[in-house]
Order: sequence, then C-alpha cells, then structure tokens
Amino acid sequence: MTLCATCKRIDFRPLLIACLQQCRDRQEADDGGCDAPLPSDNSARTKQQHHNDIFEIEQSSGDCDFCKLLFQAFEKRKVADAEDARGLPIVFRAFGNKIEVCFDAEEGPIKLCGLDMYMNEADDQYWSAVSKLFRLCKIKEDYSPPILKTIEKDPCSKASLAIASGWLRDCLKNHDSCKSPTEFQKPPKRLINVGTETRNPFLVETSTGSSSQQLKWLSLSYCWGEEPSMKLTAGTMDILRNGIPLNKFDPTIRDAILVTRALEITHIWIDALCILQDHNTKDWNEQASKMNEIYGGSTVTLVVASSNSVRNGFLKKRELRYIPIPRRSNPAGDSTDIKSAASVFFSPEWDKNEDELNGPWSNRGWTMQEGLLPSRLLHYTSSQMIWKCGEEQRFERGVIKSLQDEVAKLLTYSDDISFGSGLLWRLETFMKFKRFSDYLPSNLNCSPSSEPETFRLWYDLIEEYTQRRFKYISDRLVAISGLAQIYGNAIRSNEYVAGLWKPDLIRGLIWHTDGAKLIPRQSADNMRAFNNAFPSWSWASVGYEVVKNGQKNNNNLQALSLVEVVQVDLVDQLDPFGAVKSGSVTITGPLKKAPRLYNKEWKSAGASISEFERHLSEIVEDESLGGVEHRYSSPPGGHFAALQMLGDIDSLDLLVLEATGEVSNGINMYRRVGVITLRYFSEGDIASPDLIAKLEELETSRAARLGPEMEKWEGQKASNGVLMGLRREPWKTETVIIV
Repeated sequence: MTLCATCKRIDFRPLLIACLQQCRDRQEADDGGCDAPLPSDNSARTKQQHHNDIFEIEQSSGDCDFCKLLFQAFEKRKVADAEDARGLPIVFRAFGNKIEVCFDAEEGPIKLCGLDMYMNEADDQYWSAVSKLFRLCKIKEDYSPPILKTIEKDPCSKASLAIASGWLRDCLKNHDSCKSPTEFQKPPKRLINVGTETRNPFLVETSTGSSSQQLKWLSLSYCWGEEPSMKLTAGTMDILRNGIPLNKFDPTIRDAILVTRALEITHIWIDALCILQDHNTKDWNEQASKMNEIYGGSTVTLVVASSNSVRNGFLKKRELRYIPIPRRSNPAGDSTDIKSAASVFFSPEWDKNEDELNGPWSNRGWTMQEGLLPSRLLHYTSSQMIWKCGEEQRFERGVIKSLQDEVAKLLTYSDDISFGSGLLWRLETFMKFKRFSDYLPSNLNCSPSSEPETFRLWYDLIEEYTQRRFKYISDRLVAISGLAQIYGNAIRSNEYVAGLWKPDLIRGLIWHTDGAKLIPRQSADNMRAFNNAFPSWSWASVGYEVVKNGQKNNNNLQALSLVEVVQVDLVDQLDPFGAVKSGSVTITGPLKKAPRLYNKEWKSAGASISEFERHLSEIVEDESLGGVEHRYSSPPGGHFAALQMLGDIDSLDLLVLEATGEVSNGINMYRRVGVITLRYFSEGDIASPDLIAKLEELETSRAARLGPEMEKWEGQKASNGVLMGLRREPWKTETVIIV
C-alpha cells in the first residue's frame, strides 16, 4: 500500500475525536439523556484539507491507493459535467459520527463519498486501546459505531471462525431467552457426526437412550440448486454410516462441517443426508413434519445466505479493500513504514444492502421457517458473517443491533407490549414471531383463538411467504408446517386447514393477490398447476405472488356468513399441518348469483345491466392483463356468485365464486375466484369541494375525465352507488360448498 505526500500529511486524529464525540452525543440522545442535535457542520479544527480539486486526485491516483479510492468514488457519481468540480478543494470532515469526503463549495460541503474507519480486532494491542477509548468516552458498540472491525479475507481462517465461536459462547452463557424449549431437545432421527481431522464424518441414528438426549447439533439451511452428489438413500445408508472423507462431500456440505467443528458442536443435521431421499418412502413426510423440533431444538442454525447451489460452497475469499493510514510521528508529517505504523484503516462507506439477506436463500420457500424456528442463526453472506438470536444481531464488521433494545423502545409508548396494543407489529418478523406467545392474553379461561387479533401475525407471515419459490410446488404447505405447529400451540388451537385457521376462516378467506383482488396474477397454465395441488379457497392455490389480507388489521367487522363444515383430505392423516390432497368448505350466508362476471357492453350507458354487474366487469377488464378469459363472460359451470363475508355500516367484503356445475346433497359446489371490497366514502373522503365543482362542470363520458385524482373520485363514487344498490336488493341465504 502506498500513499502520496498529501495523504500522509492529513492528521486524522481530530477527525477521529470528533467522530467519537458525535457518537456519544447520538447514543445519549437515543437513550433520552441528551437533547442536543448533531451538528450540521464541523469547526475548521476538525476539517482537514486534502488536494486542491478532484483532478489533482486523478493525477495522484496512479501511485496513491487512497487517492485511487477517492477518484473511483467520483467516477461512480456519474457527474454530467466533471468540469463543475474543477477548483473545488477536497476536504475531510466528521459528520454523523463518520468521516465524509466533500467538495468545499461556497454554498457548503458537497459529499463526494463516505469513509469507514476500521481497526483489526485480532490486533490485541490496538483493539484493546479502542475498547478502552470506548469505555472512557462512554460509547457502546451499536448499529453505527465510529470505529469498525476489519473482516478477515478468508472466512475459513482461525480468526474468523473464532469470532463465530465467541458469538455462540456468549449467547449460550448469557442469553436465557435463547434457550430451546425442553420439548425440542430430543435429537432428530439421524445426524451426521462431523468427525475430526483424523476421523471422517459419518451418519448416526439416534435412540431414546439417555446419552442421545444429551446430543447437541447444528442444523443447516441452504439452497440445493443442483442435486447433491451425495444423498441418503437405501443404497448409500451403509456408506454414510462407515464415514466419508471430507473432500468427497459437496462444497457447501464440506464447508458446513468445518464450521460445525470450529463451533465445537459434534453433530450436524443436513436434510439431504439425514432424510431418506428415495421416492415413495414415508420417511420424508415423517421428518418434514418435525422441522419445528429439528430447527427449534438445534444449538444454532447455519444459514448459507448467498449461495444458490450445494456445489458452490460458502467459505470463499472475500473482496475487501482497506487503506492503512499511518500514525504521524512529527509535525513535518514524516512517518515510519506504513504497514508497521498503521493502526487505523479506511475503506469505502459500507453499503447497508450488504447487511440484508436478499440472496438466493431468502427467496427459497423452505427457508422461511428455517429462519424463524431456531433460537440462534449464523448467516454466511458473500461479504460477512451475521449472527442473530433472540436478544441481538451482530455483524462481523463490528455492528451490533440489540433486538431487546428495539422492544424496549416500543415500551416507551406503553408499559407493555400487551394484547391489542398494536406495538408488537412494529417489530421485524423474527422478533414478532419470538415474542408472539408473550403477546397473547394470559387468561387461560379465554382461548386466544376467539380473538381476531390473534391471527394478524399469521397473515403477516403468509404475505412474506407466498412469493418464495419451490422446486416442487406440492411442498408449499409442508414447508410452513413447522411454523403452523408452533402457532397452533401458542393460540391453543389445532383447527388448521390448508394454510388457514378455522376459528378465523371467514376473514381468512378474504385474501387476495397483491394488485389483483378478483383476477389472480398468473397464467392459465400456472393456475391449473396450482389449483391441481391445493383447494381453490387456500392461498396456496395461487402462483408466486404476494398474498394479502386486507382486513387483517380490522377486528371490528361482523361475520355475515357461517362456516358449517371444513373437510381436508390430508396426505398424512397423522400430520394435520402438512400436505393436503383436497379440501372443501361449506358456508351458509347471503348469496347473489350472476350469469357472468364480465359483460363487454358494460361501458355503454344504455346497457341493461345493474351497477354491480357493471362494477364487476370493469374490475375484470382492469385486472385481466392478457385479455379477458372467455370463462368470465360464459362460465362452464353455468354461473358465478357473490357471498357476503364481512361487513359493517360502511363496508362489505364479498367472496366471488364460480359454479363447478356439480351438486352434492342438493348443495351447489363452487371454486373460489377472488374478492370484492366495497366501502362507503363520505363526500369529505372522496374529494375537496373545488374538485367536486370541477368534475361537475365536465361531461360524464370517460373521455372527459381529467387526471388520476378524478378517476379515483369517480371510482369511489361508483363504490358508494354499488354498495347502496346491493343493500337495497334482496339476498337469498344459501349454503354452498367451496372446493
């Protein structure tokens, strides 16, 4: 690493002190102990002059690593006219407890880029000095520390693995809330003993004996991608029992075994090696139903977050760029050799997206519950390790987010995250799931499943889950069964039916795909594939779209229909939370039949159709992206129907159904199509008086309407007319079967 004479002359000590001061002020403000805002600028004492302009930096960048870093940041800005920067001096300043590189313009500093300061955690001398400095300045490690920790380029190095091991030891020793429930401490049916440097990993089958009860295991969460080269089958069982050399495993499996050894855990659970992968065996169904025990009972779950294939591995060298900054030894700015003198490193400002788990792992269906069931998670991303448990989240670069602090902040609004307070829903998904049991009412005489608020978290989970992908779509309900079991235990209900809960089924059926309440966002081929696997009334029957429940936050609506019977034909009768073959719901309520959902004449003012039919036709046309399917205007089953589900004085939720043409015991059978929500808007809700007056001056034709606001106005006005019209019309109470 080389620096130019100008970079060597910069004295970063005042900047560092200013960053520490700003960090302390921020933390005191966060804790309510300081009302002073962060300064918008810094005094000249903490503003350090660099090159005269960006063009001097460009000239120096060929020989100076620091100047090269800064010029690359300038190029990324994609400035339209670089000449605008000519003559603007480059300065360093402390801002927001970080260091910024700015153009020193007349109107004020213009940010060029940010710099993060790092120190080597493995360097005891320097890092102990930083720790002491933090203590003296009353600074705690948090989500935005002024000094970060350098990351090892090799994630398989002893230093890197020691960090992960330290996180685990600290959690086991100090976090009582992260202990696995007693009922989950029974080991899985099979595990892989990770062996040692002198003994190959091998398959073990656990027993109910006392020794096996003491087994600790790590569970692996990863993306298969390609088929694993080694899987557990009847033919490979003995081979795995006898042990296999480490280099014979796929790279991801090999890397996971190395991490497990480093964490001093003797066993690992890997689905491909611990569940029989032969077709037509009961073992897969049996083990798939126990994911809550396997992941929930593991000491820690290892998440391979950035790899899309078992063949890729994850302990790969990282792309890191640290520029060492020398300590100044005399006023002239001379220094000793940079490598030996440097204690602080600079690097481009960290991209916060690198802290998010947005890789292949987060898009896979199975990993939803694998990320929520465990008490502890160790993520390996392409840039760093990330630890997560019930009390904190730690990042390898030295950032700590206290999850308990997040809860504590919410409690400033209330004495407790009490049932119905709404505070729980401000937490991120992991903490919502972990705190859910505490949120529910403690009165054992009152079942939580009788309260609509009880099911709000479930609808949140489904909204996040439904866009995830599967190799086999038939796994869609199985891959969330572990969460369903935990949820059912929490709300003290076993009435789980194909992804929904019978006690809240009227509201549960009012789901819709994002952006399309009536017409699902998927092709006809995908529609058939999904419908063949699941009942039409289950959210699992639609494609890879976000499924929402528009009434999940509304606990005041009245159920207008009654669920009579729910029948679900399970693949495994002993697993009510698993896969289904088929299912039906028998409901009695106010029903209105319609010969069609779409009438192509709906735009004509002279068409002899009701406002409701006109409203349906408009929605079908708007939501049918590839053209309106023929069945909506000429249904094969003979008719459609709308069933009143939820409502109050100002709103009505309808479930739209399509007749199958079949009858069972005198009851018509239907498939679910979608939902219609009608709301009454007061004049104040619809538009301002000025907009109403403007609209009244226009012709009534659609061509004369101006702007999206007026389109919204007319849509709301139409909703009022449809709702009032439906309430004036007679509805016949009927019983229907939805399949």
